[in-house]
Amino acid sequence: METKRVRRLSWVLGLALVAAMTSSGCKKDDDPKPPSVEKINAKITVTVTGADANDQADFRVQAANGDASQYGAPVWKINGVVQGNEDNVFVNEEDFVTNVKTYVFETVKPFDMVSVHLGFSNTDGGPMTINYKVEVDGQVKTNVQNLVLAAGKSEIKNLTYNK
Repeated sequence: METKRVRRLSWVLGLALVAAMTSSGCKKDDDPKPPSVEKINAKITVTVTGADANDQADFRVQAANGDASQYGAPVWKINGVVQGNEDNVFVNEEDFVTNVKTYVFETVKPFDMVSVHLGFSNTDGGPMTINYKVEVDGQVKTNVQNLVLAAGKSEIKNLTYNK
């Protein structure tokens, strides 16, 4: 008789435990919210001296949001001039052999991610000197000064920044 009572009590307690766990696990308030992505502002400064028309000097920046909201609105300024609705902008050796040797890229609003591609190759002639600095939210993240490429040398970097 005592064992029947213990079994019945165990059965009732087990059902109560299952019911309590099931009902408490279905509350709307308990659903975790997706993590919010913190956005960043970026400023990238690049200077190239000594480049000629035979050299390769490609510098490209891109900004993106996880929800693709970067499309259809201005993304970048180059030397203070808004570049339209392009999320990916670049300068190359043709830009560096003019009187302008320094370019400043700035996001016009915060983004989830910013990527930077640098591709420099000194094919012949005198040395090419490269300086570049990446600032994220006002803090210097990458700062390369006086990188000298002799004839026949190259440098390629791909950098990505987010919070």
